[in-house]
Amino acid sequence: MKAVIFDMDGVIVDSEAIHIKTKMQTLREYGINCTRQDCLPYFGRSSRAFFSDFITRAASSISLDEIVARKHQLFLEYIADNDAVHPVKGAIALIKDFHNRQVPLALASSSVRRNIEMFLKRFGIYDCFDVVMSGAELLHSKPNPEIYLLTAKKLGIKPQECAVIEDAEAGVTAAKRAGNYCVAYCNPDYRDCGQNVSAADVQVDSLNDIDIDRLLVQRY
Repeated sequence: MKAVIFDMDGVIVDSEAIHIKTKMQTLREYGINCTRQDCLPYFGRSSRAFFSDFITRAASSISLDEIVARKHQLFLEYIADNDAVHPVKGAIALIKDFHNRQVPLALASSSVRRNIEMFLKRFGIYDCFDVVMSGAELLHSKPNPEIYLLTAKKLGIKPQECAVIEDAEAGVTAAKRAGNYCVAYCNPDYRDCGQNVSAADVQVDSLNDIDIDRLLVQRY
């Protein structure tokens, strides 16, 4: 592999539980019921994809832009406390190791750009990435491969020569559809979330289990 592309939520930032909490709160404010179980199939997908489906099911005339903006506001309020969100164990060291080896790095997240940049700067890794892509700015959400195809293009490297590190079924599917080599991080805290990442080339229970030397010599 010539480059590595990271997902963010659940891979770099331990934020999945907060996304669920703020999605549920937002829907309640608009009179739509939602449970944690209802949110699980949307791991790795954009807020627009999530709320679009719920608005349709509720046959509601709620503005999609309005409800998405409200969710982002609640999320930012929650994480304003620096102690509210932490990096995934092993993520920062892994990123810096790749960077020190001069491996081209990219981030391809379904989150909005301001959240992406805030976390990368907060964790001191913003300058490690050559390309930063926000799925919220694209037409299609994961599991569509658009974000990974565009990220590889911006890196100037063939998708088949890029390794993707993902934690969600939608993200793994997107990476494989794009032709990437894919490592699935199976976070032990989310084993009940029904994420089928069997399509990944490798599965690890900890980011510390990723063998960088072995990953870089992988060939398709």
